[in-house]
Amino acid sequence: MPIFAPGDHHASMRTLILGFAAGAAWLQTQASLPPHAGAALLAVAGSAMAAALLLRRHAHWRAAVALASGVGLGFYWAAWLAQAAMAPQLALADEGQDITVTGTVASLPYRFEQGVRFNFAVEKAVGATVPPLIALSWYAGFRDEVANAVGDVQPGERWRLTVRLQRPHGNANPMGFDYEAWLLEQGVRATGYVRPQPRADTPNVRLAAFVPGFGNVVEASRAALRTRIARSLEGRQYAGVIVALVVGDQRAIAHG
Repeated sequence: MPIFAPGDHHASMRTLILGFAAGAAWLQTQASLPPHAGAALLAVAGSAMAAALLLRRHAHWRAAVALASGVGLGFYWAAWLAQAAMAPQLALADEGQDITVTGTVASLPYRFEQGVRFNFAVEKAVGATVPPLIALSWYAGFRDEVANAVGDVQPGERWRLTVRLQRPHGNANPMGFDYEAWLLEQGVRATGYVRPQPRADTPNVRLAAFVPGFGNVVEASRAALRTRIARSLEGRQYAGVIVALVVGDQRAIAHG
């Protein structure tokens, strides 16, 4: 037996969807996330189903039940997703400590005058619990009076690196770019830099030239296209624009 009569079904679904959107929007106004969002989501869903069954013969209550259910579901669904996104987190005590990580280069490396930046998918960490995706900078020259040679990192390679990390931080000026929110959107839950080799038994070293995987294939293909375009259009002012259009990397476009 259907919960709603056929004539009321579409109206109730529209009300439920509108309530869901309102609930998700309501969460954005909160100063903090509610605790136990996953359990609350299941409780709201179960209550909504029970109320709909009990009140299926009371037409004047259907819209109210659908609206309230939608708001609750939207609120706790958004909260559950937010908690899942923010759960991988570096402990405060591990910030600024030397940590040896093994993993793969998970993005197009961005080379600049002082070194290179890239995302790193962590497979194993020694000395701390590290989020699964981190953003690293590898600087040339000297750090802490130790020479630091930058490795030729490429997408899909597996490396063992000694790094120092911190939780994501960034400016959030009104109407300006929110770096911390952008990192969260990318799934990056810690940032840091590659340390010079502090010990002979833990060098910064490439362990594998390529690790098979869909994401690695995509990033390696993008890197190959970027390199080929850059070589073909070397010295051309519009080379960065062509790279951005083909592989989506806008960092070579000159600003100003």
